[in-house]
Amino acid sequence: MASASRPLTAEELVSAALPQESPEGDWHPISVREPQASDRDNQISEPACQQLLAAAHARRPSQPAPAVVGQTFNWEDDNGGASTLASYGNSGAVAVFAELREGLSTCRYYESPAPTTTYKGTVTVDAAPRLGDEAVQFEITAPTEVGPHITQYTVVRTGSVIATFTKLSVGGRDIHAFPPAMIAQQISLLQQAQS
Repeated sequence: MASASRPLTAEELVSAALPQESPEGDWHPISVREPQASDRDNQISEPACQQLLAAAHARRPSQPAPAVVGQTFNWEDDNGGASTLASYGNSGAVAVFAELREGLSTCRYYESPAPTTTYKGTVTVDAAPRLGDEAVQFEITAPTEVGPHITQYTVVRTGSVIATFTKLSVGGRDIHAFPPAMIAQQISLLQQAQS
């Protein structure tokens, strides 16, 4: 495991995020997220799944609070995806990633209230990509009236930063995975920013 790198500020994370131009679709501006607790994560039926999602979305309590930025990607004829970049002080990224792995080891199913029904997510662990200092990949599948709602997560720790990439596919009509070349490019930019 590589030694911890210096933490990045929110401004440095914005600078290290993927470039905003894309011929294939509409990318939203990168946004800086203020520290907050998520009500949705607190309403998840299984504690291991709550731990997993809080770590993946940089929503767990941490001192000092991480710098967090988010980016949304809309590709043509697709439900799109998103990335969350969170930089932790001290050895926070290592600890949060350990919590993520621990949650992933036992989280298989959870329920969470949604606006019109109860969200019922089944968690499946996929083979981890070889990126950064450590990485995991998993999917959460929930039944809907238009077919399965599948969110693929690719979570990578590189130094003091945890990058979470999510890709939504509904009813099997969308590309299932966040583009691997974009993930690799983002991890490379984060490594450069920390060196």
